[in-house]
Amino acid sequence: MTQKKKMLKITQTRSIIGSQREKHRTVMKSLGFKKNQQTLYKNDTPQIRGMIQKVRHLVVWEEINATDIPSPPEKRVGFTVVSGKKAAGGKKKAKSKTAKKTEKAE
Repeated sequence: MTQKKKMLKITQTRSIIGSQREKHRTVMKSLGFKKNQQTLYKNDTPQIRGMIQKVRHLVVWEEINATDIPSPPEKRVGFTVVSGKKAAGGKKKAKSKTAKKTEKAE
């Protein structure tokens, strides 16, 4: 029998701005949270569970199977930037101050 790999779905529900302890901020950063309402998927290990226990008032978590994790969206083909005169519309380049001075001197 193959066992399904257990994962934890962790969602930040409260901001760390009003957090009383610096330890809570470092734990949230080490879990990988960067903004509020962000959801992360972590392996179910005692270390991760201990970190969740420290910040349990800031997050909501649930156990899920590894197969239930949604796949990231596919990257779409973007546009290509072409350099050169045709890309710039054939506009002339602005002259620098030193080039203007040399033209006046002639």
